[in-house]
Amino acid sequence: MSVRSTSLARTATESLPALRTLAELAARPVRFVAFWMATLLPFTYLPLLATGAVTTHRVAFAGVVGLNAVAFVVGHGYNRPD
Repeated sequence: MSVRSTSLARTATESLPALRTLAELAARPVRFVAFWMATLLPFTYLPLLATGAVTTHRVAFAGVVGLNAVAFVVGHGYNRPD
């Protein structure tokens, strides 16, 4: 192994904790938004059911339910102590 490749490997290894910290910082706002979407999105179900939009726009309603499921999964770990 040459000096240059050893140097690059060391630099990559040293930057991993910084990348993890950056990823954790980026994940927090995403989890925040997903948590609140998962919490508030079910309130849209009742008006959709009451107006009959569920029967006329089945794909859109399925999309809202799917989005809610994804938001539940992504936002699950928000504000949880480590």
